[in-house]
Amino acid sequence: MINDYLKTSLCTIKTVIESQQKNLEHVAEQMVRTITNDGIIYAFGTGHSHMIPMELFGRAGGLANVCAMLDESVLNGGGARRSSKMERLSGLADIIWENTPPSSNDMIFIISNSGRNATIVEMALKAKKEGVLCVAITSLEQTKSNVSLHSSGKKLFELADVVLDNGAPDGDAQITYGAYVTGPLSTLTGVIIVNSLVCEAVRICQERNIPVPLFQSQNREKETGNDKLFERYSTRNPYF
Repeated sequence: MINDYLKTSLCTIKTVIESQQKNLEHVAEQMVRTITNDGIIYAFGTGHSHMIPMELFGRAGGLANVCAMLDESVLNGGGARRSSKMERLSGLADIIWENTPPSSNDMIFIISNSGRNATIVEMALKAKKEGVLCVAITSLEQTKSNVSLHSSGKKLFELADVVLDNGAPDGDAQITYGAYVTGPLSTLTGVIIVNSLVCEAVRICQERNIPVPLFQSQNREKETGNDKLFERYSTRNPYF
């Protein structure tokens, strides 16, 4: 049936959000702290996981103090097989980090379903070394079912300060039709998680009278303050 994916996904989304209230509230408070301190919220993911940082970045109704670390070497746009090889390459995380160096005044989301590839693990290790709060969005089922591909033997969920489970099954696809398994879930739940966090952070800021740097749609006749926000953060965000 055409609504198989919708029915299956909605059930998981509800569980993902309701079962992680404390962790989600903690992360929202950290986002408020970062906004208050004029810090940057970084976000990084490889392969399809980069779509979660993209959702946070330059978005109508989204936070302007977000830097999505969109290095082409690990994105599918550079070639699906190529990006799969690149995310397993040790040393790449250091190069990406140097291009957009977070500070201890900032925080970083690292998104990876498996959390086991070298670039993801080394990005988390770098955050730990530099004292940058690290929030992982990962599939606990998948990451615990597969071995690390990094020399340390570590995986993302073991290194992050806060872990958010996206609820995806091992392999991501969730619907079986005979011998076929389809219906990937992680992008959908990842987007729900980050937008829920943004909304909660904005709600808290409004309640506490903390100014929030929010982009608005530029595709309306109504004037926006987007240009001022781009200018404000451009020196700390090379993707602006």
